Amino acid sequence: MKTMKPHQFKTLCGLALMGLLALFFSCTQESVNSDLNEADNLNLQAAKASQAKKVTKKISGRLVNFPDPNELPEETLICFPQEFQFPLTRNTISGHMTHLGSLQEGISDPVTGERLSGSFGVPISCEINLETFNQLFTVYKVFYVAANGDYFETTEQVTINFPNTFVDEDGVTQIDYTTGNFGGSAGFEHAITIDGGTGRFAGASGHMDFVDATFGPDGSFWELVGEITY
Repeated sequence: MKTMKPHQFKTLCGLALMGLLALFFSCTQESVNSDLNEADNLNLQAAKASQAKKVTKKISGRLVNFPDPNELPEETLICFPQEFQFPLTRNTISGHMTHLGSLQEGISDPVTGERLSGSFGVPISCEINLETFNQLFTVYKVFYVAANGDYFETTEQVTINFPNTFVDEDGVTQIDYTTGNFGGSAGFEHAITIDGGTGRFAGASGHMDFVDATFGPDGSFWELVGEITY
């Protein structure tokens, strides 16, 4: 058995002590991060992301929206042709997405109707299918806002379908415009294009698509899947 010299023993003890200290500080740092609230954690991730090389990652979400009750009537988009007076409202959005966490729900001014903060879907164009009258071809600008205020924005090509009918009191079959489903419009590889953002999402790009997207009197419900680069 080889005898260890005193200076070798001191060196070994020193290395072991350094290892224990490194482990201690690593665990301490992790415990501090776990105590941060969601917004602080997102800010920490944003600071790291600003110094890192952009990477493409999977993204998904489960969301719900409702018509914004504070939108002024004169600001509501009327679908083309306008003589049919078919309105398409601005929507507040809530839910959860990877990379953003729990979304800030949209908040608007009850007097002026101005968007104040949070996640919104804003229609920028709408056209009625004049052959069937049971579809709308729309484009939305959407802002997905994280708990810390960072957001990315999207352009969304959305076809809204009204497949259900009912018979009115005169015995005439009518289209039910209160329920239906929606998805990406034909001619586009992906329904949703990511157009940049703020904070950790500055310069972000990517795409997403709708999954199981439906709407009714209780709101709109859908999932998103895709990729984001930031």
